[in-house]
Amino acid sequence: MKEFLKKIPGIYQLGRFVKQRYLDLVAFFHLIQERFIRREEGPVRIGLLCQSIPGWTKVQPLYEKMVADSRFAPYLICVPSEQVMGKESFGSQPENDTYDYFVEKGYPAINALTGPNQWLDLKELKLAYIFYPRPYNNLLPECYRAQKVSCYSRICLVMYGMAFAKEDMQIALNRDFMSHVYAYFAETTFSQQQNTKNNKVLHTLKFQKSLSLGYPVFDALLAKKGQESPSWAFSKNDFRVLWTPRWTTDKTVGGTNFFTFYEKLMEYAKENPDMDFLHRPHPLALDHFLKTGEMTQQQVEHYKHLCHTMPNVSLDQQREYEATFWGTSVLVSDISGMMPEFFITGKPLVFCSGNMELELAPHIRRMLEGCYVVETAQELFETLQKLKAGDDPLQEKRKALITELFGDLRQQASAAITEAIAEDAM
Repeated sequence: MKEFLKKIPGIYQLGRFVKQRYLDLVAFFHLIQERFIRREEGPVRIGLLCQSIPGWTKVQPLYEKMVADSRFAPYLICVPSEQVMGKESFGSQPENDTYDYFVEKGYPAINALTGPNQWLDLKELKLAYIFYPRPYNNLLPECYRAQKVSCYSRICLVMYGMAFAKEDMQIALNRDFMSHVYAYFAETTFSQQQNTKNNKVLHTLKFQKSLSLGYPVFDALLAKKGQESPSWAFSKNDFRVLWTPRWTTDKTVGGTNFFTFYEKLMEYAKENPDMDFLHRPHPLALDHFLKTGEMTQQQVEHYKHLCHTMPNVSLDQQREYEATFWGTSVLVSDISGMMPEFFITGKPLVFCSGNMELELAPHIRRMLEGCYVVETAQELFETLQKLKAGDDPLQEKRKALITELFGDLRQQASAAITEAIAEDAM
């Protein structure tokens, strides 16, 4: 039916316009309703919704600022990860891997899963603001989706990763979620401008704001400088290569070079015992390749076996990666929101450009001028050999681009966002 409607001149565009205006109207009424909610006396009650551990590190510095500030009362609300959420049932003993992680780390976490398919009522916490780490309603239980929560709390968003392409930004800044956001703390001015344009009515009426105050991810990364990473505990060599392939072969969302390089990288590691290699595929990658039939269970197990048995290769299964970056000599990566995070360490980055059909964002295109770009395994290995020998001609270019693109990297984004919330709550 959808394909048939597309053939009628103008009808599909009209349908999209009507849907967007409907979303504007729904968000408008929700945000009006939210404006009339009276804030509780005392410290501003802030909820931080935690579902992805790598996503948590993006707002950890913000949480720590609020814990140390008597003006705020922050709460960590733990939702099971998307892998657990994808199960048919939570069973008689509900599993919440996120909550278990935070408890193990000593945080005063709140378990959002109160029973089999039963969820904590966020209204009971009387939260003035709720920070989301990702703009994807489909990964959350229905009661925690933006259109529900925006009826009683102001939704804030700090993005889990920096957008790297216009197509990627369209997915991240989807109207299904963003129409219900009160404050978007944008990771770049480009993202800020795009969201303002996408939700022009809400911004004009001052029911939504998009602010570019810095990126808390950089705060978290800089705070981990000098820390030892358990991911590199196996390493015996000084030259360390971290490889981060994407999770899908779909070129329109970035593609992956996993199948281009993984077998050749294993052979290269055997031939170069004086280098160490840490593989960190996207958390969804291997499961996704199994589901699509691109890998068999036997192939996945063989890959894991090689990573675990080769002396200079390991599979990174740590949820956090900031300290790992500082222990890395060079990153080899597909297109990823993690690239800018590694880039600010000043260390060399090798970008695998194959299998990608994207219009890269301006800041990513500029950043790539300080990266080594390869398409084939031969080009990759030649680049690694040069870098290992100390031949890094782009080093000064990277330093200049860090300053140009990301400015003063003092840990200031979390402080700026904290002050913005305090001012808004007055």
